[in-house]
Amino acid sequence: MAIISVFPSPIGTPIASAVALAAAGDVVLVNDGTYPEPAVTVATSNVKIIAKHEGAAIRQGSNAAASAFIVTAATGVEINGFTIQNYTADAIDVTTGTNHRIIGNTINNTLGIGIDLAAGTGHVAWRNTVQDAGGAAGINVVSTDSWIVQNVSFSNTSVGILLAGANNAAIGNTVSQNGTIGISSTAANNLLFGNTVTQNGTSGITVAAANNVLIRNNVENNTGTGISITTGDNGYLGANDSDENTQTGIAIGTAFNSVEFNEMEFNQNFGLVISGNENTAFGNRFTGNTPTQISVTGTDNNLF
Repeated sequence: MAIISVFPSPIGTPIASAVALAAAGDVVLVNDGTYPEPAVTVATSNVKIIAKHEGAAIRQGSNAAASAFIVTAATGVEINGFTIQNYTADAIDVTTGTNHRIIGNTINNTLGIGIDLAAGTGHVAWRNTVQDAGGAAGINVVSTDSWIVQNVSFSNTSVGILLAGANNAAIGNTVSQNGTIGISSTAANNLLFGNTVTQNGTSGITVAAANNVLIRNNVENNTGTGISITTGDNGYLGANDSDENTQTGIAIGTAFNSVEFNEMEFNQNFGLVISGNENTAFGNRFTGNTPTQISVTGTDNNLF
């Protein structure tokens, strides 16, 4: 393993040059400063590109460069600790591969997606902050079997976190003030656990796929419904708090879902709405929802 140190330059491509020299297992250690070079493509597996001091190595797009980093390697790339700002496309774009890691980056003002896990499997996005991304999502997850953990996604034009691939986990993220949905899951078998989702523009959490599991999410003060399952059966919602949303606290429009031990308080269009069939709601708590606590229009639903 070699450590390749990089220092800023008024011209040239210091990060890209170091990455081109790196072999599997090497670390490209980027010192403090501003790096205005074009997109850095990482094509070699198991290369780590790490800012020496988190946040102090700045990738500056100046509203001219497309992306800061593009990952095309087969496996094991890590991008860690950068400030990334003012790009015209996706800030970090993972186009293929397995087990890539995007950690501790701060992304501001990109016209595309902040972090785009566009393909592959087994990636990790951990402790990143994405703000003012103009694309389809702050964090977009088309990959499968990936972990999206303890990120902050706020003030983005569209969705805060979009889970468009299956078998992913979104855990402990803070998602607020995004233009549309806080967290949207459009693929099967995703887990949403312990996320805080507040003040988003059209709804808090929306699920449009089967077999999603939502546990201990805090969903408050969103415009629209707090939590909704619009398509896809067999969901599980347990111990979520969905409070003070401008529409329904929790809305279930599909079948065979379990809604257990959730709290719905002070929502403005019922606490719980079940329009689908053959669902079970058990042990839920309601306070101050208007016009009433529960509305059930589907058939063969069981409420305890």
